[in-house]
Amino acid sequence: MTRMAIIDDREITVTPVFKVIEIENVPKSEKAGFPVMEVKEMVEVRFAGSKNYSPVFPAHAMWQRDPKNGNRVITYAERWADQYRAFKEGNPQEAMGTPLEMLRQYGVTPEQLSLCRAVKVYSIEALDKMQSPEAVKSLGMHANKLREAARAFLSSQNSNAAALDEIAALRAEIAALKAAGASTPPAEEATPAEIAQAEQAANESYAALSDDDLKERIKTLTGSRPAGNPKRDTLERMVAELEAA
Repeated sequence: MTRMAIIDDREITVTPVFKVIEIENVPKSEKAGFPVMEVKEMVEVRFAGSKNYSPVFPAHAMWQRDPKNGNRVITYAERWADQYRAFKEGNPQEAMGTPLEMLRQYGVTPEQLSLCRAVKVYSIEALDKMQSPEAVKSLGMHANKLREAARAFLSSQNSNAAALDEIAALRAEIAALKAAGASTPPAEEATPAEIAQAEQAANESYAALSDDDLKERIKTLTGSRPAGNPKRDTLERMVAELEAA
């Protein structure tokens, strides 16, 4: 039976981004009397949902030792060999997992997808595996809807594992999205201002929904449509509060 590729959940919420950074060699600068800059290969490690923490390490520094092979040093470049190879070959460094764009069929808006990327969430699997309250909180009032959509997608994928035609179509769609750069993390992290802008755009994305869409969303979240004929701002507030709950 043909199945979708299995993804290592242990690292799905971690995205390495290799880059070249110019760094001052302080001892050489002090000796020369002027700044001496050196170009180094570095890796920026991004964690899904973490706005303020992205440590940077030399690509060839020690990540850990391998006790099974005489305590041989394993570098960050070796830890993420595929991403490092893409970096060296000048190709896009893809995040692991399924592109977020596949969630569009579950009612997720482009603005909500942009919010995910702004807070370093680059795949459906990473969205599903976010555990810490801080990481989930980074998605604001959209967290419930986004994670619900991720669970629905992954559940559908698993239940259709035996449907080879559907799997082939899904693989083709994912491949097309990846070719278009859908799963490629941005070269630079979003700034606090850009994250705030993405949050505002996501919050305003309700404008694309009709009153009936909002009522149906409330029904999905509560089991029943709102009574009477609430005003538009009331409907939007109800949806936002329910999704943030």
